[in-house]
Amino acid sequence: MIKKDSIIGILIISLFLLAIILNQQPKPIEKETIPSQATLFPKDGIAILDLYGPIAFPQYSNNYMPMAANLTLEQLENIRQDSHVKGLLIRINSPGGTVAASQEIYNSIKRIKEELKIPVVAQIGDVGASGAYYAALGADTIFANPGSLVGSIGVIIGNLSIHKLAEKHGIDYKVYKSGPYKDLLSMWRPSNEDEDELLQHVIDNVYDQFKKAFMQSRKITNENASKLAQGQIYTGLQALDHQMIDKIGGYHDALSYIGELTNLGKNPHIIKKSNYGWKGIMNLLNSSFQLKLPYQLSNMPTLY
Repeated sequence: MIKKDSIIGILIISLFLLAIILNQQPKPIEKETIPSQATLFPKDGIAILDLYGPIAFPQYSNNYMPMAANLTLEQLENIRQDSHVKGLLIRINSPGGTVAASQEIYNSIKRIKEELKIPVVAQIGDVGASGAYYAALGADTIFANPGSLVGSIGVIIGNLSIHKLAEKHGIDYKVYKSGPYKDLLSMWRPSNEDEDELLQHVIDNVYDQFKKAFMQSRKITNENASKLAQGQIYTGLQALDHQMIDKIGGYHDALSYIGELTNLGKNPHIIKKSNYGWKGIMNLLNSSFQLKLPYQLSNMPTLY
């Protein structure tokens, strides 16, 4: 039998955890980020958005966990609707993520820039690579620290094959499919030449989309883009030499820069910092989990 002391201990821990959850219970997204109500923010200022961690749409979501790219996109939409936003500063610390999520954030950033006619600055912390660098290309100006890791322009699809291991242990996996490619990337069998060719075409197509955005944003030739966009990672100083970023500097440098651009001064009013709270913790956990689930071994999304 379970001892009485053990039961009491479990109850105490459960109540403690419940109290934390209730205390951190999330508010509606409109109140966590940039509300459109002008009365809450009487001063014009710079909106700040944090793009941290892996970038991906969730497989599952609910009212308490609008995870990953969803949260970032909602924040961007709220920023777009706030008339007091005179500039947008995006703080980036992300290794990248899935193609669609990275592209949608990139397009949302461009939409804000084009519709509101405001300056948008991206500042890379430790790392702004792959899909995160794609998102940064939506900004007018990109800052990075001297030792920041920047770039990794490219596309990858991975797959784990266990068919030999399964055969060795007498495991048989039968598939019934409507077409020859329906179980593409199955871990239960080796790929064939046609499938390898199909996947390479997909990768090349998505890569061309990335490279095109890179060329348009950084105003570089196709020849230079092809040399720089082979998956390499660069330091901030190297990226500056290659015209992949515009300036060397940290968060406060970027804030002062955009403050002067908007005539709000070197210490502009910050309308609202990204406030992740309970949703943000779950956001980072879920987006990381999304990219590491065993599910992806046979259904991996295309990744930047």
